Amino acid sequence: MPKHCNLAKHRVFTKDRNAYICITQQFSVMLIDNKYTTKHPCIAANYNMYSPTQESEDTVSGTQTKASPSDIRISNITAAFKQLFPATQMSRANIGKLIGLSRFTTSEVTGEMVDKRILRELGPDNREGRGKRSQVLAIDTDFWRIVSIDLSNPKLAKGALADLSGRIVDRTELPADNGCSVDDVISLCKQLIASTPLPILGIGIAVTGIVEPDGIVRKSVHLEWNELPLKTEVENATGVPTLVGNDTNAALVAERFFGDCSPNSMLISIGRGVGAALCLNDVIIEGSSSTAGEIAHVVVDPNGPTCECGKRGCLESLVSDDRLQERIAQDPASRTRILAEAGALLGRVMAIPAGLLDLRDISIYGAPEIVNAQFIDAMEDEIRRTMTTDYQKAPQIHRCRQGEDLTLRGQATIVIRTLVPTIHERGSLIGDA
Repeated sequence: MPKHCNLAKHRVFTKDRNAYICITQQFSVMLIDNKYTTKHPCIAANYNMYSPTQESEDTVSGTQTKASPSDIRISNITAAFKQLFPATQMSRANIGKLIGLSRFTTSEVTGEMVDKRILRELGPDNREGRGKRSQVLAIDTDFWRIVSIDLSNPKLAKGALADLSGRIVDRTELPADNGCSVDDVISLCKQLIASTPLPILGIGIAVTGIVEPDGIVRKSVHLEWNELPLKTEVENATGVPTLVGNDTNAALVAERFFGDCSPNSMLISIGRGVGAALCLNDVIIEGSSSTAGEIAHVVVDPNGPTCECGKRGCLESLVSDDRLQERIAQDPASRTRILAEAGALLGRVMAIPAGLLDLRDISIYGAPEIVNAQFIDAMEDEIRRTMTTDYQKAPQIHRCRQGEDLTLRGQATIVIRTLVPTIHERGSLIGDA
């Protein structure tokens, strides 16, 4: 449990009232069945949270505590924003009904969000009957901007500006032939900030490897970073709140909001390495040591080729883009067979977690010449063959729909859903823009 986080002070009920969420600006901690679980920064917004009770019992100390007005405010803004993100239009009245707020409180909350340029009014609804018609609201995409950085390619840093709906409005790239450095990242962030007169909500940076909740890159093999306090260094250089996360987790967030992923899904990224991200009940699972989804160096064939990590038969050594391209170059006539074998192997490996977790779909991200119809069909057939029963269906396998913007949009979305509830603390920016 983070030292700065007081459960009694930051309690918010979820819809089923069996779990509590502790919300901070950096990340959230969930208490389920009296056990703490650290979660991805975007998670707080994934729950259909009601307004917190004014007084509730602390299950840890047994004391009665009151939720602070700030916590209630954050909870209500989060809940209202969730109903409209990324592109829904809804009346004030309907928002209030869905999140369980009175008409007065709904008007107060959404009015503040309009003032802070989080939402915009589209005009009265078209319902018939007596009484004053309610204003239709939507996310305001003309004001706040988010800087999103994708470092999944160690030789090319990709950057973009996004609006509050997660849409990319501008992009740039910074070649890094000698490897991407922290200075490169900072330079790219400053370039994007300088490119717009609009206020920046936050910076999101997606990197390969293991990232701690406090934004320290514990280990990124491809970037050659170890114990790097990236969040702190970028914030010190730019003065802008920064969230750092794993690139595959960011990709899954994008596919969940803008693609085909369900609340119970997995995304597998096949590139220079192999990575996975997992979403259960709309929660990105990071694991106790922030290494959930690090499947590249799990041995799946003890007699397989030697991996760069030194072991034999790692998943990465068998199904990574580099390895498959190498095999195809050596035997072009066997391209279809090689890709079908790789897809079947991945399907066989993923059948156990798919069945264990009852996943509804698995999204595959990779170059189209590798992750093609033969690859996906073979993977889907293998999963169906090995796990389908009378009571359990195999998950659907599909390619990601977001293309090269996948990670950029996902990391921007994490920033949006984490920092939008804190905009009221930065009111001075409204007049400065």
